[in-house]
Amino acid sequence: MNDVSREYSEALFRLASEQDKGQEYSDALELVKRLVVENPEYIDFMCSPGIPMHEREAALDAAFSGDEVMTSIASFLKLLMKNGRSRELVEIIDEFQAIFKSAMGMSTAYVTSAAPLNGAEMDALRKNLEKRLGHKVECVFSTDESLIGGIVVRVDGKVIDSSIKSQLSDIRELIK
Repeated sequence: MNDVSREYSEALFRLASEQDKGQEYSDALELVKRLVVENPEYIDFMCSPGIPMHEREAALDAAFSGDEVMTSIASFLKLLMKNGRSRELVEIIDEFQAIFKSAMGMSTAYVTSAAPLNGAEMDALRKNLEKRLGHKVECVFSTDESLIGGIVVRVDGKVIDSSIKSQLSDIRELIK
């Protein structure tokens, strides 16, 4: 996350907070993120110097018209477009979500395991993290066979690495 992206996400969060619509902004931004992840050409369109700015702005207004929140998001997207920051949109949304969850007393833990965890293991890990952190935790699970065994957890800027790969690396450093 670069400083400029963080500033944009913080500004958007302040706007959502001032309007007392944090959850609505969070939901709408998840929709926008899904749209641009599934259709990366949308970001290309927003960044295209070959299409006049007023046409790109009109397209955003048409796509994101509706209630106050969607109108504000359209304005935000136009600001990103004008400032050449459209390619950072997903990063900005992710940071907004992290700020929002933190304000709501939640964290997102990114858990990578060597093999898929079953439902009971996922639930036990989430409960353990909640107990350790003292607040709600949402877990995003992925697998990486290169870990050999164990897990790596990234949450609130911390990394808990209990993977075999990491332990072997530590041993390698000791015997050098």
